[in-house]
Amino acid sequence: MRFFLLIGVVATLVATAMLPARLGGPSDVSAAAPRLVVLVTIDALRADHLGIYGYSRPTSPNIDAFARESIVIQDAIAQAPYTKASIASLMTGLYPSAHKTYTTAYAVADAMHGHVSGTPPSTDVLPAAVTTLAEAFKAAGYATAAITTNPFLIADFGFSQGFDTFEFVGGEGFAAADRVLGRALDVINQQRRPLLLWVHLMEPHSPYTPSQALRRELPPLGPPVLVPSSVTIPPWIAVDGSRDVRLYESLYDAEIRTADAAFGTFVAALRERDDWHATALVLTADHGEQFMEHGGFEHNTTLYDELLRVPLIIRVPGLHQRFVESQVELVDVMPTLVGLAGGEVRGTIQGRDLRPMLNGQPMVADPAFAEIVGQQSMVRTREWKLIEAAGGGGELFALARDPREQHPVDHPVRAAELSRVLDALMASAQRAGATIAGETAPISPGTKRRLEALGYLNR
Repeated sequence: MRFFLLIGVVATLVATAMLPARLGGPSDVSAAAPRLVVLVTIDALRADHLGIYGYSRPTSPNIDAFARESIVIQDAIAQAPYTKASIASLMTGLYPSAHKTYTTAYAVADAMHGHVSGTPPSTDVLPAAVTTLAEAFKAAGYATAAITTNPFLIADFGFSQGFDTFEFVGGEGFAAADRVLGRALDVINQQRRPLLLWVHLMEPHSPYTPSQALRRELPPLGPPVLVPSSVTIPPWIAVDGSRDVRLYESLYDAEIRTADAAFGTFVAALRERDDWHATALVLTADHGEQFMEHGGFEHNTTLYDELLRVPLIIRVPGLHQRFVESQVELVDVMPTLVGLAGGEVRGTIQGRDLRPMLNGQPMVADPAFAEIVGQQSMVRTREWKLIEAAGGGGELFALARDPREQHPVDHPVRAAELSRVLDALMASAQRAGATIAGETAPISPGTKRRLEALGYLNR
């Protein structure tokens, strides 16, 4: 009965056009806005590989310790299974179909052969018409700074919008987490105004290259699980020709441990500051990572939970630690942080302000939405999940008894109910994006090389 009540509530909200702007009501989360707000996004970090979310391996002792003094959301769902569209949703509170920042141009197919004919490849950029997290914080009187390490999260692609300072930390490979977070501390220590700082770390994104010491500490568990011969292991993650899934998963775990150590050092330094009592710190991820759960590696290609369920850990001054058995979306982060800062979200968004939830007040449980625009979309409650392909067909999962989504169920009535909700959510995204014109920009040769090395240019 609760399922059908939920569907009815959502259908009513969509029908009355209330769903796109889901700002929460009054909240007494904090009488004063935090002086320092830090958002740390960790690339490709799936929630179920952290101890605080029940993982048995010691991948995240420092994140777990931070979580024990913070609010931990059980089910946080990303809006896309890859960085560009997901971070754009986090920064704008909009679904990918609305913000239109989710793919490269079709001309990129030429670049996949190592050369470009005709016009240079181009990619979507974050449109100037959207209001970003940074812009809302600037309007609230904050200085704004960002440090990124992913070659899709760069100024040329619009992600600097609203930031006073925007730094891409590069090099031959991805910048290490300890280097990036060390730079973040420099930025914090140099700032005298209230500050929003966004930091994006690349570990544990592929290729998985942890130290030998961590490889020894987190070896593969159990006998090898071999990748079928029909599946190609991406060459940039292959190690000595191994086809053992457990080897690659263990390397991924060791990469998490690398990021965790750097995060622990960063939090310890923040604790030493005089304004720790006025510091809000949020840790989340853009998407997860897959290890043959549904026949593939890395991310981008599916809407299963190993790619969409990410950690969301929120430390707000004055609030006690709590594990919240609820479901939220990454689009909720933007209006929630803006609300904490005493700011205002302008325009229609899909995200909602979670401050009542953070303060222990009940909030209506909304379904979560994610999409690979033009290919697949999904709607998820905590009990059920429907994935639909753009060309027809889909899969329905009963998450309560099949959390790993291995056994699609045949339940036409429930599938039809969820399909109607999915259609309504997609329609809300289309309405929200109706006045947002998509923008593109050419990809520089240097950026193109980095994106090709990551296999990104087909996204």
